[in-house]
Parts: sequence; structure tokens; C-alpha cells
Amino acid sequence: MKLHHVVSLLLLLQLWQNFVLSISSTSCPEQCQCFSTTTVICSDLLMKALPVNISANVTALIVLASGLRKITALEDLKNLTKLVFLSNPVQNISHDAFENLTSLQELEISGTLLLALEAGIFKNLDKLTKLLLNNNKIRILAPNLFETLEKLEMLQLHGNMLQSLHKALFLKLTNLQELNLSSNQLSTVDTSKLNKLKRLDLGLNQITNLSLDTFKGNLQLQILSLQGNQISKLDPGIFSHLDNLEELNLRDNKIEVLSSGLFPSNLKNLMLKENSLLHLCSSAFTNLHNLTYLDLSQNLLSSLPAELFQNLSSLEHLDLSGNRLQALSSTVFRGLFQISVIDLQKNNLTSLEADLFTDQGKMSRLILAGNQLEYLPSGILESLDFECLLQLRGNPWRCDCNLVYFHEWLYYFSKTVQDLSQVYCTEPQPLSGMSLTTVNKEQLVCINRTISETRPTINQATSSDSDRQCSLQEENGDIVVWCKLMTCTDLKLNVYFHQEDGSVFNYTMTEPWPGSSHCSNGTIILTV
Repeated sequence: MKLHHVVSLLLLLQLWQNFVLSISSTSCPEQCQCFSTTTVICSDLLMKALPVNISANVTALIVLASGLRKITALEDLKNLTKLVFLSNPVQNISHDAFENLTSLQELEISGTLLLALEAGIFKNLDKLTKLLLNNNKIRILAPNLFETLEKLEMLQLHGNMLQSLHKALFLKLTNLQELNLSSNQLSTVDTSKLNKLKRLDLGLNQITNLSLDTFKGNLQLQILSLQGNQISKLDPGIFSHLDNLEELNLRDNKIEVLSSGLFPSNLKNLMLKENSLLHLCSSAFTNLHNLTYLDLSQNLLSSLPAELFQNLSSLEHLDLSGNRLQALSSTVFRGLFQISVIDLQKNNLTSLEADLFTDQGKMSRLILAGNQLEYLPSGILESLDFECLLQLRGNPWRCDCNLVYFHEWLYYFSKTVQDLSQVYCTEPQPLSGMSLTTVNKEQLVCINRTISETRPTINQATSSDSDRQCSLQEENGDIVVWCKLMTCTDLKLNVYFHQEDGSVFNYTMTEPWPGSSHCSNGTIILTV
């Protein structure tokens, strides 16, 4: 680096240092940090009152994690547009605290010990557009608390202890677009006068009933959350007039029935997780052509109408996990050409139709883990994209000839099975507990049903059921008896042939255990 460049850099650094020192010495209080002449952040647990020497030019003041217990008048900060009190032990706000802050546009008082807010504290804040009062202890709001905040667009009261709200509380908030009342103790809420509202969060309250008038005036509503309440019934027509609604969150309620035409046609995201749905009518979602995300997980569904999803042509994500589904119609997913994810884990599915996923050529993830599947029918995976990821663990896979198709498919696409190392054989007994990755195709054999129903036994005076494990397999047309012994004794084979006339012919052979094998991996061939 040339000398004059070094000198120039040193001069710039010196000028910057002098500028920072100048700010610190002339306008930045001890307990604060001034990142510019207009932004100040104060954070000191020992700070019990707001500093008095904050510059009048400051437009943003943030008081974070201090020892402040009372917010008093900020008389000389008339240029403030943003004021934040976050995680302070504030218990009281002076009635004139914000009286002179006529330029304020954003105010947050969150994480305090405030129990109530009195009328008049926001009286001169007619330019305020954002008011955040989250995670306090507020139980009471004065009826006319917000009457001067006609320009307010966002109001958040999340995480307080509100049990009721006066009907006049929101009356003057004619420009409000976002209202968050989640995590309170409210049983009823009247938002009917908020006709510009676009986002409404009433989640995690104690709402049990919704009247047809609840959202009557909220025609601009786009996002509505009612999760974590006690709602058991949804009257027809309660949402149907909300033509702009795109997201509806009803998870973690007690909803038992969904009536036909309940949801507005513009809906894109619908969450019904953790409810009490037992049955669904075939027309429950019939008009939702724009729906892209549907969550029906953790309900009580044991079956699905074949036509349930037939009109959901835009659906991309379908979650049916954690239900009681035992079987699926081969046409239940017909027409879902845009689907990317189907989650069927933790159900009671015992088998799947071979053409179940015929229309899912774009699917990127299929989750079948935690069911009762013993095999996958031949051809079921052929229509899927070769990069589609599968999850199959937690099923009682029966590793016989019915699994040959899947075994051969794995030869080419094993990398797409995300949990392949956790896929184990449950039957037949000689393969039980083995990872499917270690099983050879030659071991995937079936035996005749009439033969397999009669398991061979070993009748030895020194043997017990715990000493032996036997099963039948077919190898190249021969019936093979596989026995795992824990003791070394002579082997006796009894074969019972059932004649057509009903008589039984018994054939017995005995063979001593080879002395050189030391009872380890010995093989004895008895030809009948």
C-alpha cells in the first residue's frame, strides 16, 4: 500500500473517532449508546429514570432491559418518531408521559409489569400508526383509551391478561389494519366496526362460540387466527362472506364437524390441526380452488371420502398425519397435480392401492412412517418423480415375496428414502429385526398359505419354546425349515401329510448334530 493511501486512511479513522467521541461527549448519556445523532439505545439495569441529556434531535429512542419502574414526561424530545420500552420493570406511566411527542409514529411498551392503561395517556399522539403493548400484565383498558388514534394501523396486545374488552374500545380505530389479541383470556371479541382490518389474531384465548355477526364488518380480512381456543362448532356462513380471506388458522380447538361451503373460495392456507374431526363430508372443501396448504393432522379421522380433495387443483401441501386412517380410496388424491408434500405418518394404514399416487408426478416428499404397512404394492412408486423423498420407518414390513417390487425399486432409488437405515423387517421370523438394506432379494420368498398356517415344532425333552425359533420358507420350489437353536441336541423332523380322504400320514426322520460344528451355524439337510 502506498504511503499517501496509508496517511489518508489514518486521517479518516482519526476523523471518525473524533466524530464518535464528539457524539458521546456532547449528546449521548452515560447509560446509552448513540449509533447516530438521531438514534439512541439505553440499556442499564441500574438506570432508574430516563437520562435528561438526550439530544432534542433524536428521532428514535429505545430503552431496553433497564431498571426503569415509571415512565415520566419526555418533554424535550418533540422530534421523536419512534419510542420503544422493552423488558423494563415499568409499573406506572405518568398521564403526561407522551403529551409533547406530537411527531410520534411508533410506540412500543412491552415486557413490563403494567396492570392497566388509563384514559388520556395517548391523547396527543394523532400521528401514531403502530402501537405495541405485548407481554405485559394488563387486565384493564379504559373504554376511550384509543379514541384519538384515528391513524393507527397496527395494534398489538399479545400476551396480556385481558378478560374482556369494552365495546367502544376500537370504535375510533377506523384505519386499523392489524389487530393482535392473542394469548389473553378473552371469551368474546367485537371487531365488527373495524372495516379496514386485514390481519386479526385471536389465538390462545378462551373463545367457545362465534356468532354469525362476529366478523360481519371485516370484509377486507386476509389473515385470521383462532388457534388454541375452545371452539367446538362453526355455523354455516360465519366465514363465507370473507372474500379476501387467504389464511385461516383453526388449529387446537374442539371442532367436530365441517359443513359444506363453510370456507370462502379465495382461501389459500387452512389449518385444522388438533381438533376433534371424526368424519368429513365429501363437499367440505369443494369450492377451494385456490387452496395451497391444508393441515388436517392430529384429528380422529378413520376414513376419507373418495371425492374429498377432487376440486383442490392448486393444493401443494397436504398433512393427514396423526389420525386413525386405516385405508384410502385409490382415487382420493386424483387430480392433485400440483401437490408437493403428502404427510400420512402416524396413522393405521395397513395397505395402499397401487394407483394411489397416479397424479402426483410433481411430489417432492411422501411420508408414510409410523403406520401398519407390511408391503408396498407393485407399481405404486412409478408415477413419482425420481427425486421424491420418502419416509418409511416405523412400519411392520413383511420381508417376503410381496416386498420384491420395493426391494428392486430401492436398487435404483435408495437415496430418496430418508430413513432407510431405520426400515426393518418384522416378518418372517428369520429376518425379523434385520434392516431392509441387508436383506437379499433371494430371501424375499413366500410359502403356500396352507403350509404357513402350520408352524413346525420341535418336541425335545430338553427343549423349550425359548430354546428354538422355527419358520418355513420357499427356496426354488422347496419348502425349507429354518430353526435357530439355543441347545445342541439331535434333530427330529415330523412331517404330517394330509390326504384327500382326510387321513394323515406321518413321516419322521432323525439326524444327530454334527460333532465338528460345535453347535454353531450348523446345517443339516433332511430330504423328504
